[in-house]
Amino acid sequence: MTEMKNANFKIEKSKWEAFKKIAKLKHSDSSKELRKLIDKYLEENKDLLNKLF
Repeated sequence: MTEMKNANFKIEKSKWEAFKKIAKLKHSDSSKELRKLIDKYLEENKDLLNKLF
């Protein structure tokens, strides 16, 4: 299994609550949805990511 890392960040409370509610409506959760967003971001920027490694 891939090693996981907890991450902390600040977000407006109302936005976070809306994000969690939408994720739940999609039969998901906020952590899964954030990982999807990060994966998409990394894919969109893979040329920059490749320069780092």
